[in-house]
Amino acid sequence: MTDRTGAPADPTAGFTDMQWYMYHQRNIAFFAAFSTRAFSDDELLTAARALVELAPQLRLGFAGADPARPIPDAVLRRLIYRESVASLEGFPERWLDRGDAVLADPALPLFRIRYAAASSPTTDGRHGFLLVQVSHALVEGEDSALLSRSQSAEHPVSVSERQTAPLVRAAATGLGAILAGLHLLAGNLVTVRPGAYRFATRAYPRLLFSDLARQYGVRQRAVFYALAMHALFDAGTPAGKRRMSSTFSTIDDGGGAGRDAYMRMRMLFAVFDNAANFPDFVRAVDARLTEAAAKESGFNSEMNAEGVRMHRRLSRLMPFAYTPKLFQFMPYDVVLGLIPPHRLGGGLTAGLMEPVYAGAALEGANACVIVPNRRLVTFNFYIQQSLLPRVSRLNDMLGAPLSFRSETTV
Repeated sequence: MTDRTGAPADPTAGFTDMQWYMYHQRNIAFFAAFSTRAFSDDELLTAARALVELAPQLRLGFAGADPARPIPDAVLRRLIYRESVASLEGFPERWLDRGDAVLADPALPLFRIRYAAASSPTTDGRHGFLLVQVSHALVEGEDSALLSRSQSAEHPVSVSERQTAPLVRAAATGLGAILAGLHLLAGNLVTVRPGAYRFATRAYPRLLFSDLARQYGVRQRAVFYALAMHALFDAGTPAGKRRMSSTFSTIDDGGGAGRDAYMRMRMLFAVFDNAANFPDFVRAVDARLTEAAAKESGFNSEMNAEGVRMHRRLSRLMPFAYTPKLFQFMPYDVVLGLIPPHRLGGGLTAGLMEPVYAGAALEGANACVIVPNRRLVTFNFYIQQSLLPRVSRLNDMLGAPLSFRSETTV
């Protein structure tokens, strides 16, 4: 599809600045779970219809998109892939990938549904594996949590009631514009974390984490983040990385009036200092998270909003400078996410079982997304391949992981 000048139509024309940025990051979110029965092609089509009904933003971002009309069944069928497999050995990692197919055809919606039907069920009653991949520009962790309960994930306009002080906003927007220019330069010259990235998942009983939080006198968020950094960087040991820079997500109405009008989440920043033992480290993480939230005056959100806004303006003037390499430049050791609990229920997720896996594929950043379920918690790593052996260190802290999985990484 083309515009009036004959040029290809811009699928991001109606996106907010942050949506535009995440689209060009090729940032792909996923939801995955095993099924208690085999799903047919017709059942997968019905699920696709229900998904779009509950998340109508999926009607956006492609040529010919019409937010007021359902996506035709003929188009939905092109988004569904079903395969019969001899066994479920190696899942979820066997199918978790960058999600390039989501962005491969500009004439198709920005999501895909894949299903592997096993020739015979596993001993614990798993008949298949469902994977949904979606452009992160359209969905967030809270949307995934709502959809897991078959609830509407339609996005209202996100407006903060907090008004950032004029001087703070002026300083933040000025710095955001400057940093966008520096990011443009550095992102085209430097590759911070080269190499292939791979997924690794783990599932553990949820009770473990509430017990650990009580034991250390901290919130569970601190336990989750500390464990992820322990696995990747030996944090909480004398041999661990001395300092770890991070960006982490939070969901609230803060951030100032200049925050993105679509995204519910905000990104905060923190540097965590290592400690000689894990109990001291997890307590330090808890204190640092509290400090980061308390210091948030709206400055970070205003700065980020202006930085992304400036990038979008510059991309129109210098499209040649906006390469995949630029969008992969992230100057943080780790991206951390704790998304709302995923509790399966309702028609959309009927026939699925815990554990639920969710996260995102974002090249250039080592990341871990933690997903609480009713009974379990999953850790969903997307990290440099060289770091994969480190994930097993979680087992040293928590015991053997639950769920059907293997070390397959392709």
